[in-house]
Amino acid sequence: MNKIKVSVVFIFLFAFGFSQEKIEREHRILKSQFPPIVYHKETLGGHIKRMRYYKEVAAEQVVYSTKFKKDRLHYQMTYTKEGDLKSVGFSIRQIDVPDDVYMRFETYFNGSYDTWKLVKMDQLYPVASKDLETKTFSNAFQNLMLPTVLYKLVVKGKRDAKKEHQEFWFTAEGKFVSLRDMLPANYDRVLY
Repeated sequence: MNKIKVSVVFIFLFAFGFSQEKIEREHRILKSQFPPIVYHKETLGGHIKRMRYYKEVAAEQVVYSTKFKKDRLHYQMTYTKEGDLKSVGFSIRQIDVPDDVYMRFETYFNGSYDTWKLVKMDQLYPVASKDLETKTFSNAFQNLMLPTVLYKLVVKGKRDAKKEHQEFWFTAEGKFVSLRDMLPANYDRVLY
């Protein structure tokens, strides 16, 4: 009788485990596991604090990123698996965004959710081509307001009594570009 119970539980857990949608999370890696890049700690200049390396494996691509603090701003630089720079960005607050642009964000979220909360906001400088990589890099560290800037907003909201956690991208004028569903925080560790 015990064998039957154990095998039923095992089959249930096995079937349940494979039925879950698997979306990978970003996880921290060692510097030696990171692809060779041009922009490392020595080329970024002084005052770099807490340089960390991350890898995110999604269904369609692998993205590497470095996160660090410089001059009281939290930066993130994303790279392809070949080590080519994709974008440079840093965390911002509501006061850093022009008022009319932020009003467009609020209008969009008020129309999309019953209730919502802004979790995080980043200003991104995407690299359009390999030739413009150094110019984009310097523009990001000068904090220039350019028409090519993208805003990435992480929002928690409720829609029809269902909680959602999503990432939104908007243009410099506040026009919606795209969105991506996010997983909730990972609590797979033991908390003491």
